[in-house]
Amino acid sequence: MKLLVPFKLDEKYRKLGIEILGKENIIWFPETGDAEIILIKDNDFPRDRNFKFIQTISAGTDHIDMSGVSEGTIIASNATAYSISVAEHAFALLLERSKRISVFNDETKRGLYAPKPTKLLYGKTIGIIGYGGIGSRAASIAKSFGMKVIAVGRSYRDGNSDKFLRMDELDVLLQESDFILISIPLTSKTASLIGEVQLKAVKRDCTIINVARPEIVRKEDLLKFLEDNKEASYLTDVWWGEPKLEVSNHENIVITPHVAGGLSGEVMEHAFGQAFENIKRFMEGQEPHNLVNRKESIFVGRQKIGV
Repeated sequence: MKLLVPFKLDEKYRKLGIEILGKENIIWFPETGDAEIILIKDNDFPRDRNFKFIQTISAGTDHIDMSGVSEGTIIASNATAYSISVAEHAFALLLERSKRISVFNDETKRGLYAPKPTKLLYGKTIGIIGYGGIGSRAASIAKSFGMKVIAVGRSYRDGNSDKFLRMDELDVLLQESDFILISIPLTSKTASLIGEVQLKAVKRDCTIINVARPEIVRKEDLLKFLEDNKEASYLTDVWWGEPKLEVSNHENIVITPHVAGGLSGEVMEHAFGQAFENIKRFMEGQEPHNLVNRKESIFVGRQKIGV
């Protein structure tokens, strides 16, 4: 079997692919040829070819239109490849807001010495919606802060979750959590998961952190909730319409430009390595990891941003 890589790739990642798959098994851009497998990063890839296996370099696949892909084609995402970086970023957002870092920095540099109360993480409850690689990693970090962890997921459990719930028990997590982390993939079942009904269930001073996709939350419902509850916060690495943003000026919103996955070489080296290893599994007749459920896939017509 041969792999087609239809985009330009740095030499260090090409070497990694050769080490894992063998030089003779890869067709590198700009060359083309017959291949059963393709590695893609966005929605721009040849659709007139009947590939047996498609591997994405991204963790999410909602930026890829699956409708033109043969039903017999196996598709795998690169889920978990960026989990460490995204989980760290989630806590960077949480700590920045809880300890008022930006506020204090701005005020102090302007010569205003104005100490204010800050929030303690210790002893508080974090509810994690989506307990895959990111969610479980975030739970591990939360436990090091002495937090209680409530998680909603399909099946994954570990010792860091104090209470593990099914998706139909989401209301329990919403009611009991001081902080809520959204780390679930965007699918037809999770789109608009958090709206007016769910926001009525959360604590009035709740902090919501979104490192998944903006469409999981209903924008207008969220903005109204934040207007009515000034002590609540929304900390996010994703926003509707990115990269062309119509960003709210709410003081209780903190936004970063979809960088949680990390743009550094060390992160991408791990991501490409995991993708190549998954392709190797397919070549060797094993079932690949992170298979995409085509029935639940959702396509958002936007430029690929982040991971």
